[in-house]
Amino acid sequence: MNKKLDAYITLVDFLADFMGENTEVVLHDLTDWRHSIMAIRNGHITGRKVGAPITEVSLKILRSQIHKKVSYVENKKKMSKSGIPMHSATWFIKDDDESLMGMLCINSDCHELIAARDILNRMIKTPEPENEDENKGEIPETVNLNAKALVDDNVSHILSESSQSIFNLNKDEKVELVGKLQALGTFTVKGTVWYLADTMGVSLPTVYRYITLAKKKNLR
Repeated sequence: MNKKLDAYITLVDFLADFMGENTEVVLHDLTDWRHSIMAIRNGHITGRKVGAPITEVSLKILRSQIHKKVSYVENKKKMSKSGIPMHSATWFIKDDDESLMGMLCINSDCHELIAARDILNRMIKTPEPENEDENKGEIPETVNLNAKALVDDNVSHILSESSQSIFNLNKDEKVELVGKLQALGTFTVKGTVWYLADTMGVSLPTVYRYITLAKKKNLR
């Protein structure tokens, strides 16, 4: 291990204590990539500990040689192996001749912030037009991550009351589910109708018919 990096261990503790338990702080010693982590706090976020190897993401940063041009890099769209969205940054530690000897990495778990943002979006965004003729296209290959998370979270919350699976619902139960999702403001976020249709295994027009049927039931 590079003894010159010992001075940065207290910085790991300082940043971790200041940022809180949702932020992982890692000190990498680049003299041994297979056991590069010499200090880490809040390792539960990525499941790593002291002695763990450098990640593929960090290797890509090193191979890019970007450390020769900048002092740090930031990555706002990083995902952990378990699918947790993270806001990450890497600070390059160089010796007297500007050679890279270590890295200080910060990974903040953003899922609670995203959930809070989705709640605010449901409160302030206007609903999408419910015109079937304008929405009969194919379900897009990629749907906004927030739309997926919103639908998955709301469906899980609704079905938890009955311990049912979305794949085993009959038509009436699907209409009831869609109605409850509508009441929660789920469809005010772009992409949620497409993603729900794909998840339920039905067409877009079918989901819009379910929305209409659910509204009619609520008016009775």
